[in-house]
Amino acid sequence: MGFTTSGRAYYLQIDQNYFKYLSRFSGVEIMTTGEFVENRPDEAREYYWRLIDPARDKYTATAALLERGGYYIRVKRNTRLQEPILACLFLSTRGIQAPHNIVVVEEGAEAVVTTGCTIAPENVGVHIGISEFYVGERAKLTFVMVHSWNHVSHVRPRTAVVVGDGGYYLNYYANLSQARTLQSYPEVTLGTRARAGVYSIILGLGEASIDYGGAVYLNGDEASAEVVSKALAREEARVVTRGRLHARGRGSKGHLECRGLMLSEKAYMLAVPELSSDTLDATLTHEASIGRLAEEEVNYLVSKGFKRDEAVSLLVKGFISVEENVFPPKVRGIISSVEKLVVEKSF
Repeated sequence: MGFTTSGRAYYLQIDQNYFKYLSRFSGVEIMTTGEFVENRPDEAREYYWRLIDPARDKYTATAALLERGGYYIRVKRNTRLQEPILACLFLSTRGIQAPHNIVVVEEGAEAVVTTGCTIAPENVGVHIGISEFYVGERAKLTFVMVHSWNHVSHVRPRTAVVVGDGGYYLNYYANLSQARTLQSYPEVTLGTRARAGVYSIILGLGEASIDYGGAVYLNGDEASAEVVSKALAREEARVVTRGRLHARGRGSKGHLECRGLMLSEKAYMLAVPELSSDTLDATLTHEASIGRLAEEEVNYLVSKGFKRDEAVSLLVKGFISVEENVFPPKVRGIISSVEKLVVEKSF
């Protein structure tokens, strides 16, 4: 995903010290979280460290201690944006980057936030990003995150989302490179008739150790969610995908899908789907699978005139594809680019 500061709304952070941001959209505020807390302490109390406990684990505690930067984005009531708000966090030197991100989409508003996180080649670094997202009643937030790390980086994002009655949270996450270790488990809580679509593409390369998952809590009546995780493991990568749906509201519905594709004899993969419910009146389903490319499918495409590499590319592309029509038009091009990069790096 490319980044340019010529956009109408953006946030750029390099390491812990450089920040640049701008919003030319009416009804949209952007600043660093530190500025938000300092300048509006009463308002900040409603959002700052409210969804994530700093004492949750050693990484959240470290983030609370070293926190600097991160974006505060507020989309005011009934503001509807077509253009994405862009964010980029870059780690250029050895060390720890600990941003704290807060996104507030107020009642009836709609917004798209696309963010990319990356690190300079060969730098040993740790990224601990704290993200707290608030989606108001009948509001919609589409959040796209693309990670591109290096083989000596350690990544520990911590994310929590709360969605008000009738709201909609749509998430797409992709890891495109060989992080040494990556661990993340975002949690989404839904109100009455609220919806969530959570999609992730995980690429494990080299000696990467990846543990990625997430949970959706269907607290409100008639809440619904779809969680789809697709993982690929190559070389000696170890990839664990986790997913949980927990129903509390009456008439709630959810579907969980964990799919893994093994691309190497030395790779390891584990899929852990979980369903749980506190109510009789809920419908939860899941599918889980781990496998490899079927040789007969490769041979079939070769028999139709494709080269073997082309046949494998088509099958990998089919495996990682998501239903792009659920995403706003401005996001579909990003997803197509991500899928192309994943296919290229799968060989």
